[in-house]
Amino acid sequence: MGSHGTTNDYMITSSSDAVLERGDRLLTRAEHFLTSELSGPQRNDTCSDPVTNFVFIKVHKTASASTAVVLLRFAYKHHMIMCYPHTPWGIAGFRLTFPSTEIYKSNCSRWQVLGDHFNFLVHHTIFNKSGMDAIMKPGTKYIGIMREPQSHIRSWFFYNRHHRIYKNQGHKNPLGEYLDNPEYFEDLASKRTRRTDIGVHDRNKQAFIMGFPPDLLNTQDTGIMDRAIWQLHQWYTFVIISEYYEESLVMLRRKMCWDLYDILHSTKKIHEQHTPKKYIPFTDKQLANHKRINALDYRMYDFFNRTLWKSVEEEERGKGFWEEVAYFKALVERVNTYCLTSKNERPMEVPSSKWNKPFSVDDNFCKGLSRTPKEWARRLFYQMARRDKIWKKSSLVVA
Repeated sequence: MGSHGTTNDYMITSSSDAVLERGDRLLTRAEHFLTSELSGPQRNDTCSDPVTNFVFIKVHKTASASTAVVLLRFAYKHHMIMCYPHTPWGIAGFRLTFPSTEIYKSNCSRWQVLGDHFNFLVHHTIFNKSGMDAIMKPGTKYIGIMREPQSHIRSWFFYNRHHRIYKNQGHKNPLGEYLDNPEYFEDLASKRTRRTDIGVHDRNKQAFIMGFPPDLLNTQDTGIMDRAIWQLHQWYTFVIISEYYEESLVMLRRKMCWDLYDILHSTKKIHEQHTPKKYIPFTDKQLANHKRINALDYRMYDFFNRTLWKSVEEEERGKGFWEEVAYFKALVERVNTYCLTSKNERPMEVPSSKWNKPFSVDDNFCKGLSRTPKEWARRLFYQMARRDKIWKKSSLVVA
C-alpha cells in the first residue's frame, strides 16, 4: 500500500505498451489520444445517482481552495465520511500528509471507527493511487487541478515567501532575479539552512502533487514523461484547469452526475495576493529558465488542458455544453450579487432548468459560500461525529 512513484508502478518500463506506430516514428498513447479524431460511442447524458465517493488532489495556488469549498459543501450535503487529518498536535493548516508520498488509514482521524467508510478526501496530500485506494471505499473517483505554469510560479513564489528564502526581497523583481540563475539562489539557500531540497521541491511542483513518479521528476526523456502522464490520465476522472474554471466545473458536474446547485462558488478569491512585483514580465532568459526547470509541469498542463477541450468537443455534440456554461456563469454572478447585498429579506428563488432542480438562495447559503475550507472541514467532521454518535468516546480525540 505504501509504495508510490516507481517506474514499475506506472508501467512505463516497457515502451511497447505505451506507443503506437505512425509512419517512421513512435507515437505515445498520450499523443494519440489528443490527436485522434473523435469516434466511438459517446457518453450517455442520463445520470442515475450522483458520485459521492471521490478524492480531490489539492494543488497549491491553483484555485484549489475555492474548489475545496465547493466539494466540502457537497460532502456536507450528502453526509460523506471524510479522511480528516489526525496529528498529535492538531491541525497544521489544511495539510493531511503533504509533502510525504505515503498515506495510510492511520493518517485519518478516528480511523479505527471510520476506517471502512471513508469516501471523501480533500486535504493537501500527494496523489498515491495504491495508498488511497486502500483507504477509500471501492470505486473512488479522483479529481485533480492544474494552473498554467507561468501564472502558477508568480503566485506560488510570493505566497510561499521564496523572496525571503532567497534573501532577495529587497530586489525590484525578486522572482525575475531568481529565474535569471535559479541554481545559484537554490544553492545559497541550501547552505544557509543546511537543507538540500530548497527550491528543488518547487520544480515541477504541480506534477509532483498530481502523482508523477518522484524519482522521474528530473527526467528529460519526453517519452517517459508522456507514458507517466498517460497513466495518470487513466486514473483521474477529471482534471480542472483553473484558467477555464467555470467550464471545468460544468464538465465536472456532468462527469459526476451532480446538480448545477452543487458547483456554485464564490467569486471572491481565497488567499488572494496583492503583490505588484509578481506581475513584472519575464525576460526571454527568465522564461527559458523557468521552462527548463519545470518542463514536466508545462508538458502535463498542456496535456490536461487539451484533454479538457477534447472533452468539451465531445460534450457539445447535441448536449448543449456552451449553453450550460453561459447559464452557469450568469447564475454564479446572480448568486454572488445577492450574497454581497447587506440585507436580504427574501430568498432568491432559482427556477428549474435543464441542469438544475429549483432551489432557494438565502443568508445561510451565502454564509456557506464564504466559509474557508478549514471551517467547512471542521463542520463536516463534527457532522460525522454526531451522526455516528462517537464524539463522546474519549479515546478518539478530535485531531
